[in-house]
Amino acid sequence: MIINRSIFIALSTVLFGACKTSNEPSKSTSAVTSSSTQITYLALGDSYTIGEMVEQQTTFPFLLAKSITKKSDFEVMSTTIIAKTGWRTDELLTAIKEVKKKYDLVSVLIGVNNQYQGKEIDQFREDFKLILEKAISFSKNSKKGVFVYSIPDYSVMPFMRGKDVKKVSAEIKKFNGICSDVAYQMGVSFYNITPISQKAQFDSNLIANDKLHPSGAMYKIWVSETVERIISNQLNQ
Repeated sequence: MIINRSIFIALSTVLFGACKTSNEPSKSTSAVTSSSTQITYLALGDSYTIGEMVEQQTTFPFLLAKSITKKSDFEVMSTTIIAKTGWRTDELLTAIKEVKKKYDLVSVLIGVNNQYQGKEIDQFREDFKLILEKAISFSKNSKKGVFVYSIPDYSVMPFMRGKDVKKVSAEIKKFNGICSDVAYQMGVSFYNITPISQKAQFDSNLIANDKLHPSGAMYKIWVSETVERIISNQLNQ
């Protein structure tokens, strides 16, 4: 999000030759049957998508892939992440220009750095719409295969002590209002995980070591609270 970490994980070879390839987390053989439908997943975003300060296997895209495989007849064969700490909407748009592949599931979580850097909210709306248009074009099932996670409320994090947290929280709410409105207008599912992020003020286990980003435990809650809807809304025909 807003810490000087430069990690770019991508399991695709389409972006400027700078992508790294990794395998989907191992799956229990009891959870995968011969009748499973194999699918692919693309996650677009910023530090919340790459999981700043946490292990790859505890980031929400990999936890979601594992949970989908366990709870449904779908087996997530590969998880592709196009995200980087600090990215705004315009930077994500630049990064996804060369994507050519189609995916069964596509997620979008972006905007916190537009807010943090004081970028124009009207420009955010325009950029976010373009990102969703691109996400839909990357989806094998058009808008049905795409979902948006809301921007977490980082104002509750210990890193923000002594800062104008009310202002930050109010701004995050406005940005999330745009995410929700644009998603609705475009027929894309919107999942509000912001209330979950606010639980960090009461539970230090939900906070990463930098005192700013979510821990793997928080990402696990995001997934547990949304996976059934994602299976039903994005994957089941």
